[in-house]
Amino acid sequence: MYIQSIKVGHLIRAIGRVYLLFCFACFFAFNASAEPAVQDETTDNGWQYKAMIYLWLPTINAETPTGDSLEIDLETLLKNLDGAAMLAFEGSKGRWTAHADLLYFGISDDDTNDITIPLGPINIEKTIDVDVEMSSWVVNLTGRYELLETDSSHVALLAGARYFYVDLSLGIDVANPTAAELLVGQNLSGSDDVWDAVIGITGQHQLNDKWKMNYKFDVGGGGSDLTWEAVAAVSSDYNWGELHMGYRYLHYDFDSSFDLLSELDVDGPYIGAVWNF
Repeated sequence: MYIQSIKVGHLIRAIGRVYLLFCFACFFAFNASAEPAVQDETTDNGWQYKAMIYLWLPTINAETPTGDSLEIDLETLLKNLDGAAMLAFEGSKGRWTAHADLLYFGISDDDTNDITIPLGPINIEKTIDVDVEMSSWVVNLTGRYELLETDSSHVALLAGARYFYVDLSLGIDVANPTAAELLVGQNLSGSDDVWDAVIGITGQHQLNDKWKMNYKFDVGGGGSDLTWEAVAAVSSDYNWGELHMGYRYLHYDFDSSFDLLSELDVDGPYIGAVWNF
């Protein structure tokens, strides 16, 4: 259908999270020449905490229950962004760690598009106005148990839950509509959410005195048919904490009870700052 050509329609794909300008300027305040951090000698009987803010720059691809393929690039997302937050926090004691990760963003746009509809030997020009408002959350809550610890490597088992929520309002108006196009010029609004149990593995490997390799993979389901997330990154130690640079990929296959989407992929690079306390 010609309605698929409305460029602003791809804003629907921004469900994911995603996440995305929160405290970006703070990364430039750090001194790149800072000395490596001294390792904490806290015993296994004491709690250690980490807080992280990060910036994820994803490409978002989705599929609707009607089979439409949707895509949104970073430029479109940032142009229509109303607000975003990306935060993580964890507390560790001995081999056990509790971890929470939160992603929020909201977008809105009111756009007018002129499209051409081929009808036999002639073309018909139509003006379509699309109004979109959307907000979305992704929350990861996991517990982790360290399976392996050596001088250079740590490997932990993780288990927990992932939560996804979206609130969407979409209005489509066709100028001078035909009888058939009156069916298109309707408003759609609603919200939906899903909880999934996840299990996976996470760890890090010391590359040298300053740099570490970090990784995570989890997979699960329950509320959705399938969800998985993979993260690969390198990090550098400083006196104030750590600087992370990596790549993150989040995938969802929703079941038929999820009305707004059938599939979602959010992937792209990220940077983040971690404070130890």
